[in-house]
Amino acid sequence: MTLPPPDQAQPQPQGQPQPPGQPQGPPPSYGPPAWSGPQMVPAPPVSGFAIASLVLSLVCLAPLGLVFGIIALVRIPRRGERGKGLAVAGVAVSGTVLLLALLAMAGALRFTVWSAGSPGGPVRGGGGTSVFALETGDCFTPATEVTRDNQGPLRNGTAERLPCGEPHRGEVYGSFELTGQGAFPGTEEVMKTSRDRCAALLTDYVLDFTAYGHLQTYFYYPDRGGWARGGRTVLCWAGRPQGNLEESIRKDESDFEPAQFAYVSAFQPLMEAQLRAPQQGPDEDLAAASRWAGQMAAAYTEVVGALGEVRDGLPEDVRAQAGEIVVIFEAAVPEWERAARAADTGAFLAAIERAEADNDVIAGLDADVRTGLGLPAPEDAGTGEGEGDGAGTRAS
Repeated sequence: MTLPPPDQAQPQPQGQPQPPGQPQGPPPSYGPPAWSGPQMVPAPPVSGFAIASLVLSLVCLAPLGLVFGIIALVRIPRRGERGKGLAVAGVAVSGTVLLLALLAMAGALRFTVWSAGSPGGPVRGGGGTSVFALETGDCFTPATEVTRDNQGPLRNGTAERLPCGEPHRGEVYGSFELTGQGAFPGTEEVMKTSRDRCAALLTDYVLDFTAYGHLQTYFYYPDRGGWARGGRTVLCWAGRPQGNLEESIRKDESDFEPAQFAYVSAFQPLMEAQLRAPQQGPDEDLAAASRWAGQMAAAYTEVVGALGEVRDGLPEDVRAQAGEIVVIFEAAVPEWERAARAADTGAFLAAIERAEADNDVIAGLDADVRTGLGLPAPEDAGTGEGEGDGAGTRAS
């Protein structure tokens, strides 16, 4: 028996009953056939979002690929569409591409933190700028506050630039590159070089430490990991040990009268030597403490010579006080020299105590001279007491 094509109705013989168990069919001119033979069931369509997800993930449009893949995974079960495998592949590829991109960006940021010459960031807000994008003269507040012992890793290498006339944590006074080294020279060596060179830069930048009371120096430097990524920059900055600065610490000769400049300049060698004080005490490293004591003896000697030369050019009402400072400093030089030759910690400390016995007297005399010269004389001013020893924060 030949079956009619599927799209043709199969007429029933007139007057002949239907086979048992089958319902009565409609008249031949109405509705679909009661039976049309075997047919191919059409496959459900493939999700366009699934296809787009995979394609976009392969042409560097991972964000769109990820979004389209997620949409496809949500729509496919609801619409009975195919393409779940394509959507899963699109999501996986897009996610992997985005993850690698984020890791690359993070690596670039960490490198920028330890590289000089990075483009400057916003003055305020916007997430801040890399600390190594700061320039000499910039006032700022770092995202990572210095630790209690003034050391530790720089966990967040950004900072907010601020006008120097507003409260700010520190001011950049210089930077330099660590050159002539192939392999990482070691943390102690990097810190020693950073401390010495930052100290020299500060004394040329500030000139008058006493005007700001206690002033602490800090520096950011690369650790072993930062060094391996190419970091060689050391950033030198200064601030108060506690609290903020409210003005720039930068001063040059044009900011002083001739007598004022001569007086504050005479103390520069002592300020620089104090900034080079070793991190460890004499009980931990007597040799380093002894070398520093020798530097202090030489600095006191230079101050004595400089004050002796400028004393006669000072106003008459402050010459006597300046002369008394010279006498006290002259008496302190031998004690610093004894500290430099000390055989043990006890002898070192005893010599230092004698050398600094008249510091309070000097503070009073210095305040009188500064008042007579029209220089600021804060209550906590002295001959550099409170100046930092160059505290460093390292890269990680």
